[in-house]
Amino acid sequence: MAARATRSASRKARLTEAVATGPLGALSHDELGVIFDGLADPLQPVVAVALSSTCLGLRTPLRAALVVLKERHQRALALCRSVGLSFAGLADAEVLDWTSRRLNIEHLATLGMIISTSGLPTLQKLRIDDNDFGDEGMHAMCKDLGLGALPSAVSFCFANVDLTKTGAQSFAAALRRGAFPALCGVYFGENAMGDQGVRVLAKALRSRPTMKFVFFGACSMSDAGVAALVSDLGKDEFKQLDYLGLWSNNLTDIGCATLVSSLEAGDMPMLETIDLEHTNASDVSCAAVQAAVQRRPVTNRSEATLGVGVR
Repeated sequence: MAARATRSASRKARLTEAVATGPLGALSHDELGVIFDGLADPLQPVVAVALSSTCLGLRTPLRAALVVLKERHQRALALCRSVGLSFAGLADAEVLDWTSRRLNIEHLATLGMIISTSGLPTLQKLRIDDNDFGDEGMHAMCKDLGLGALPSAVSFCFANVDLTKTGAQSFAAALRRGAFPALCGVYFGENAMGDQGVRVLAKALRSRPTMKFVFFGACSMSDAGVAALVSDLGKDEFKQLDYLGLWSNNLTDIGCATLVSSLEAGDMPMLETIDLEHTNASDVSCAAVQAAVQRRPVTNRSEATLGVGVR
């Protein structure tokens, strides 16, 4: 027994020395942490765990990182159970429809964590409407998302999720950092974000040349919100926009005049539909907007080219 214990201790010592003198051993704890973080997928933690288990020389510097990975894995498991998905189902999803799933702030924070670590590279459409996570949930999801996050995502639906201008700021900030590079459709209906929230989002959305579908129905916006969306558009702003939804807002004839002016200036050349149902604008002004839309040159637009299907 004593001889076996001696041999075991000797083997462990040799392994530790090999790591210490090899390529990994030459790295600092911080550098090892960077490597570990790159492999630490909460949906597939086995790769990072395998790295840390290769020898004693790695277990010690990566112990704290393993604790974090375990916690993230448990959070991801809880979210998947809440929405009825397996890890594989979430990792490979092209469409996630989590409408009315009672999602809370923690769920949104976990989704943001998964996006920033696992990537969800195949996800194209995300619907999380009719939940009540509010501004804090939107911030929790977006706060760590930056350049290239959700590279395939083309549409988001955040209808009736209790957003105000604060939640709008969180989403706009992610856009400014380069998240969602393929985005072409957003649905923010039934959120009382007001003109200030619309203004924050408008600035970020206008800078995306791929935008085709923008919906702000029932968002407590007025003519000022319309101006933020369409006034003084730059040469590359909303060039692909096909649909603009503004129904059930406090728009008046002034907002309609702003829309007509933009259209007659040649802005939004691909626009087919402006929804002005249930606003405070007169029938005459609404008709003037629709007439300005109809005067646009005929294009080869089709439902297939939109690719958003937000609702």
